[in-house]
Amino acid sequence: MNDKYKFDLVSFGMRLQEIREFYGMTQQELADKLDVQPKSVSNWERAFKLPGIDNIVELAQIYNMSVGEILEDEAYRIFLKKSKFRKRSIEIVEMKGKIEFFMEFTEDRYYDRYEAWVWDELMNYKYLCCSTGKRYVSYNMFKESMLGDVESIASDYRNKMMSLLTDNDYDIMVKNELKKKIECEDAGKAKPGSVFVNGRVICFSTE
Repeated sequence: MNDKYKFDLVSFGMRLQEIREFYGMTQQELADKLDVQPKSVSNWERAFKLPGIDNIVELAQIYNMSVGEILEDEAYRIFLKKSKFRKRSIEIVEMKGKIEFFMEFTEDRYYDRYEAWVWDELMNYKYLCCSTGKRYVSYNMFKESMLGDVESIASDYRNKMMSLLTDNDYDIMVKNELKKKIECEDAGKAKPGSVFVNGRVICFSTE
């Protein structure tokens, strides 16, 4: 490969440290914003490792910079090439026993893995709940394992959402709606095609 296309980890690490210090952030504070361990930030700045694509995008957002400014122009060109058409949605499945609770299965071509994302209409939030990692299992096996674990996936996801909601009026309203929604599900009111409106379940399915 031509030298001009090689990524310089040392330069990137030094630049990342300079940007972080310019904004008056500690490694711990940056790690908290990225939801990674402080050791990861240290490894990036010391040129031991390169952040993943998602972290690079988040770094650009945190510092109000373009990804190109974070990576440098040539690295940005390579980044765009690798990330183009990176993910494709395979299918979206309505979760049995849950109201407006969906799981989207995707293929991440950059990391060569399958992913399962949770989507809850009420929370308006998409959450990566699991990935295979280099496709150690087939897609069907991965899908079946996720669909067989709906209760724990829904519980983990909703506990996370509850922990993110604050005590302002809007968040309290959302908390109460979520609690009502869970009560309806526990009472067996979740039917295929049902929606949750103002504390009530409306079923559109003909089943």
